[in-house]
Amino acid sequence: MKRQRLTFISLLLAAGMLLSVVLLFIFSHLETKRLEREFQSDVTETAHAFIQAINSHFEALYSLQLNLDTQGIPDAKGFQALTGKILQRYPAITALEWIPEVDHQARSVHESEASAWLPGYVITEQVASGARVAAGDRGLYYPVYYVEPVAGNEAVMGYDLGSHALRFEAVQRARDSGQLQLTVPLQIRQNNVEAQGVLSLLPVYEFPEPMTSVERQDSLLGFVGGVFNPAQIFLSSSGAREANAFSLTLIDTLAPSGHRVVFSLVPEAETGLVSQQKRYHYVQKALTPDALAKHYDENYRYIHQVLSKGGRRWVIEAVPLQDYVTSHQASTPWWVFFGVNAFFALAALVSFFVFQRGQVYLDNLNQQNDRLLLVNEKLERMSRVDPLTGIANQRAFEEELDKTVRIARREKTPLALLVIEIDDYEHFVRQCSAEMLDSSLRMLANELDRTLKRPGDKMARLDDDRFAAVLPNTNNGEVVARQLRSAAERLNLASTEMSANPYLTVSVGVLTVFETREMTAEALFHQTEALLSRAQEEGFNKICAVQLEGETSAEQALS
Repeated sequence: MKRQRLTFISLLLAAGMLLSVVLLFIFSHLETKRLEREFQSDVTETAHAFIQAINSHFEALYSLQLNLDTQGIPDAKGFQALTGKILQRYPAITALEWIPEVDHQARSVHESEASAWLPGYVITEQVASGARVAAGDRGLYYPVYYVEPVAGNEAVMGYDLGSHALRFEAVQRARDSGQLQLTVPLQIRQNNVEAQGVLSLLPVYEFPEPMTSVERQDSLLGFVGGVFNPAQIFLSSSGAREANAFSLTLIDTLAPSGHRVVFSLVPEAETGLVSQQKRYHYVQKALTPDALAKHYDENYRYIHQVLSKGGRRWVIEAVPLQDYVTSHQASTPWWVFFGVNAFFALAALVSFFVFQRGQVYLDNLNQQNDRLLLVNEKLERMSRVDPLTGIANQRAFEEELDKTVRIARREKTPLALLVIEIDDYEHFVRQCSAEMLDSSLRMLANELDRTLKRPGDKMARLDDDRFAAVLPNTNNGEVVARQLRSAAERLNLASTEMSANPYLTVSVGVLTVFETREMTAEALFHQTEALLSRAQEEGFNKICAVQLEGETSAEQALS
């Protein structure tokens, strides 16, 4: 009997030991996965902060392009005035440039005109030795004509982007697409420090909206260029206010070999801290294989995409320090190991199976919850979209207008509000079939929405025949209104059976506000409606635009 009890106890102890070893292995695996998810979450949060920061820098370039589109190409002093505030607000922009397109036959005239304010100006190119020489003959040149700040950027004056294959590729993409394009990483010097930078190009055309690549090539005036320091942008973002214990390498996956690394940041521990907890700061330098082997854990290497825009695809590659892994690891697996050995083996085995079943049940619940979340997100999106045209509906517009007004009031920036109405809509409805009417409204809505250039601009359908647009950080809404009116005209929507006013046109009320102060979104909308009514009183295809300073109403501005 004793032997049997001893055998039974031995078997229980053996079963308990075996179970504890199995649980140690399982929980160690789960802990590894948890740490991996936590690390990826930290990297993703840091990457999102960088994305927001660099997008705000792109917006600065869009605002400069808009100024040149609306006001024309300035002289050197005018360009300096336009770029001064931008450079002051965004120190990571090392240079803002105006790069005209110069025909070979106009080269001598161009150089002569530039020499009047910049003695010795010639169009140059860089030879293999690194020296700048007068550019050779070719059909078109893309020289740097204006650059701000001038200090530190003197060497680029007159440099022809068409002489460098990788930069000329970005020039062609920007010219033919009409969109922002980025170059591969290039070497820049700022405050006597070498760094990797990126040149972004935005085309400026003679005509507002060239439709095809051929029209864009024919009407191209030049490019707004901006040289960005991505590393400085990252270090100034909210995600880098307190450095994490992992390295970050920004890589351009579409760049040729040897030009892929945009920047590389490694964490270095701060010295002289009273606290026992280590704190880090980022330093720009390459992560060497020796440092990688000694101080980092490559098992948790993680790659996260941060940008797919302008012909480039950037990803962040992150590798944690061993200190990061150690500080984030929990002792749960060992607690489980020693805890299970303290309990009856059979109870531990039952608990293990209960845990497994509970985990399966929890996974099922999570899957059901994920499906419900997807359905709710889809319903939410549908509730904000006009079912006929696919653009935003009145609810979405009211929310966007309220948000834009609050932002404009907080940041003291201008905004423009447009209300568009189809002229003689009832007559058009009577003369059209239901199918043609729906098709016409969809075509009009899509063309109006496509005409808005910036990501922040919002077009919505308010009613059967009414649309509205809100344009944040815009100081001349009338320009956009004319573009929208022209977009409606270009569609040339008409019914062959219609006699009076056969073509669909729109009238627009435009309100540009420079100081919102206490003005509400509702008040601004009503004032814009009044402007629309004034435009309709003048006839079809009309625009009534007013610019307001302070709390002056549209009626007061018109009187």
